[in-house]
Amino acid sequence: MCRIKILLIDDDEDDFILTRDILSHRAHGNIYELSWCNNYAEAINAMLKCHYDVYLVDYHLGKHSGLDLLNEAVRSNCSEPVIILTGKGDNKIDEEALRLGAADYLTKDELNFDILTRAIRYALRHHNTLGQLRSSENKFRILFERSKDPIMITDAEGFVYAANDAAVEFLDTTPDRLNNETLFTFYKNPEDKELFNNTMERLGSVKDMELEIISSSGKTKYCSISSFIQISQHGHKELYYSILHDIPPIKHNEREPGTSDKRISVARLANVMVREVYNPLSNINFATEELKNNPDRYRNEELLDIIRKNCERINQVTSTLIEEAKKE
Repeated sequence: MCRIKILLIDDDEDDFILTRDILSHRAHGNIYELSWCNNYAEAINAMLKCHYDVYLVDYHLGKHSGLDLLNEAVRSNCSEPVIILTGKGDNKIDEEALRLGAADYLTKDELNFDILTRAIRYALRHHNTLGQLRSSENKFRILFERSKDPIMITDAEGFVYAANDAAVEFLDTTPDRLNNETLFTFYKNPEDKELFNNTMERLGSVKDMELEIISSSGKTKYCSISSFIQISQHGHKELYYSILHDIPPIKHNEREPGTSDKRISVARLANVMVREVYNPLSNINFATEELKNNPDRYRNEELLDIIRKNCERINQVTSTLIEEAKKE
């Protein structure tokens, strides 16, 4: 098992001896390698060189405080976790430490092996998780910025939160103008917006949906769009991650004449299908759930009648739509 290198930053040597004894109190204590420094300058130098896995920082450091050290370390891009230690609990200091980026806040009088090592394990696990997230974010950012395909992040109303250079170029616009418009303003056919929104609402994603785009310069472009929903970091909003694939005019012209009109007709029929079938299916699901645990025979007959009537309604709707589709 790898040893965990810990630096205690405290101007009192007795606290170092006490902390060392706590960490070596049990058999597993040999995985912790504790070092000590007693001044602010030496501490910040060690933190900037990233020599340790975690830092235990006393709140009182002569003319400086542990929060001063924490703040400078964070501003200097020190990413290793910092745990603040103090002689007495203070909610204001606790809140300020966490606000500045401390991994935890512990009271010295309450320290024992379990409390201290639990805080260290949590801080390191949290640090590793953040590192993985940063790595994923960096990879996505590189992909987003360097992709030759237009990529956009929007909300459900189409307002643009981010767009790569390829998207700005494809739409013949500028980043500033794009921030004041919605993606849907570039859709040539209103039916495409309705189909896109309905599909995202029902399935949570869209795959290779073909559409026509009118760029800011008035040029019609043919493309396909693939999108998926991602919840924003704080869970306040659903964001749509979309990638556009350009369909060159030659390939578009090779397609069967009337394909666009047929696609619009299919979209219209699909939307009708969704609206007309949703309520009957909801009624059937409700009646089915009621039947599961209902001992009343007369009530069950009523529920079965609900199911029969709604099945007939769905049958009528689908038959009508099939006939309409044949006419198209």
